[in-house]
Amino acid sequence: MKLANLIGWSALALTVGAVLFRAGYRIGRDKSGLLAGAQGGASGSQRQVDTTFYFRGVHFLLSDEPDKAIEAFTQAVRINSETVEIYLSLGNLFRARGEVGRAIRIHQNIIARPDLSDQNRTAALFALAEDYRQGGFLDRAVDAYRRVLAVDPTHRKALSGLQALHESEGRWDLALEVLRTLKRVSGQSDPRREAHLLLRAGLEQRETDKAKPEASGREGTRESAGPPLSLEPFLAAIRVYPGCVEAYRLLGEAQMERGDIPAAIKHFSTVRKTRPSHFFLLVGALQKAYTLSKDEKGFHRLMNEAVSSSSASPRLILCWGNILEGQGRQEEAIQLLRRGVALHPGSTHLAHRLILFLRRQQRLEEALEVTDRCLDLLTSRQPVFQCAQCGFKSQDISWKCPQCQMWDTMEPL
Repeated sequence: MKLANLIGWSALALTVGAVLFRAGYRIGRDKSGLLAGAQGGASGSQRQVDTTFYFRGVHFLLSDEPDKAIEAFTQAVRINSETVEIYLSLGNLFRARGEVGRAIRIHQNIIARPDLSDQNRTAALFALAEDYRQGGFLDRAVDAYRRVLAVDPTHRKALSGLQALHESEGRWDLALEVLRTLKRVSGQSDPRREAHLLLRAGLEQRETDKAKPEASGREGTRESAGPPLSLEPFLAAIRVYPGCVEAYRLLGEAQMERGDIPAAIKHFSTVRKTRPSHFFLLVGALQKAYTLSKDEKGFHRLMNEAVSSSSASPRLILCWGNILEGQGRQEEAIQLLRRGVALHPGSTHLAHRLILFLRRQQRLEEALEVTDRCLDLLTSRQPVFQCAQCGFKSQDISWKCPQCQMWDTMEPL
C-alpha cells in the first residue's frame, strides 16, 4: 500500500476509534448497556449493529485490508452526529484512491441531512468541493467552495482551493481577488503569485480593450491597433514584488511601444540589481532598445560592466559571449569565457562553450586542459555507490543503507 493511503487509513482508524469510544461511553453510562439498547427499540438495536460494523472496519484497517474495511463501514448506514466524522474521512479516502464518484455520493448524503451541525456541514461541503475538483467538475467545485465561504468566510482551505481553481482556469481577476482575501484572512502574503496574477489580469484586459474597437469598427476603418498598453499592471506588480523579471520586461516593451526608449532601458537595466541571476533574460530586449536609440557603445559598456560583476551568472556570460562571437570578436569572447569558467568552475555550459571556441581556433592544448579540469570536477561530485534496494547514491560505501536501512546492498557504479 502506498504511504499516503496507509496514513489515510490510519487516520480513519483513529477517527473511528475515537467515535466508538464516545459511543461506548454513552452506552456504558447506563447500568445495563444492552438492556438500555433493547429499551431504546430500533434506535438502540441500530446503534449496536452500527458499532459492530465499525469495530469490524477498524479491524480490517489495522489488518491492512482497506477494501473489506470499506465494505464494513458502508454497511453501517446510520449517519448521525456521532458517526459523521467517520463518513467524512471515508469519503476523503475514496477520493484519495481515485474513486471520486463514491466520495461525491458519501459527501452529498452527509450534506442532505437536516440535523447536521454547521461545523460538519462546512466540512462536508469542503470535502465535496475537493471531490468535484479532482473529478474535473470545475463549475461544481467553484460553487461548492463558495457555499463553504458563505458559511465561513475565513475558511483558508476553501479560499486556497478556490484561488487555485480560478488560476488553473485562467480567470486571473477572480484568482487575484481570492488571493487578496486569503491574504487578509491568513495574514500571510504571496507577493510572487500576486505579481504574476496582476500581469496576467492586465494583459487580459488589454486584449479585451483591443477587441472592443475591432468589433464596433467592422463597418468602418481603423487606423490604430487599439489603445496603448497601460503601464499600471506592470508597475503594480513591481510594487508588490520588486524581483518580478516578467514585469520589468513587459513594462520596458510597453514603453518601447510608446517610443520612450530611455525609460525602457532604465527598467530593463534595473533587473541587474533586483534579480541579477535572471538579468540574461533581458539582454535581447536591451540590445533592441539600444539599437533603436542608436547607442551600440552604450549597450557594450553596460554588458561589459554586467559580466565583470561578481553577481554575473553563467547564462549572462554565455549570452554576451554569443553576441561577441556573432560580431566576429572571437578573442574577446574567449577571454570572457575564460573569466567565466574561473568565476563558475562548476558550470559545464561555460566550459563546453570555451572548449568549442578553442577548438575552432585550433588551440587544442588549451582546450584539452579545460576539458581535463571540467572532467575532474564532474567526477569528484559523482556518487560511487548505489543501493540496489532503494537506489540511494553515495560517494562512500555504507554497509547499512542510510535510506532503506537494508544491510550490504550498496553496489559500485
